[in-house]
Amino acid sequence: MLGIMRKIAENIKNEKVFDTKDVEKIIYFLKTFADKCHHGKEENALFPALVEAGIAKENGPIGVMLHEHIIGRGYIKEISAATEEYKLGNSEAGQLIAAGLSNYINLLENHIFKEENVLFPMAEKVLSDRKQNEVFEQFEKIEEDVIGHGLHEQFHELLKQLKTKYLE
Repeated sequence: MLGIMRKIAENIKNEKVFDTKDVEKIIYFLKTFADKCHHGKEENALFPALVEAGIAKENGPIGVMLHEHIIGRGYIKEISAATEEYKLGNSEAGQLIAAGLSNYINLLENHIFKEENVLFPMAEKVLSDRKQNEVFEQFEKIEEDVIGHGLHEQFHELLKQLKTKYLE
């Protein structure tokens, strides 16, 4: 999705026509899958388990991740507001959409790097196998409660369609 967003942002910056419906689909994906599901798993299952294992919530990796979740939500709101402005005829809002997409991409690329190289290895180290299984079970429940049946597959189809449209 980040690659698709990057291509749309480039198209906007190069004053190429873009489809606001695709941007709205991306916003929905980011709000539902990236934020509510993925970040929800971290905030409601992983981070509490890490805190219980003795990792400080503030002034450390958990605090950084939580702060970045908040920043990401702000970027999603900016992209959404700019898209509405663009649809109302404010052509300058296109550049705001591009900036919001670019900001979100940069944030998430750095965020994912920190997850893979700091947060997840730390969790592997401090959480017992039993606790990791409990967290995984919580992840499954959050995914079912937040995403529900079939939506995950719809997101995969959306990614496939947008990839074909923008990246191939």
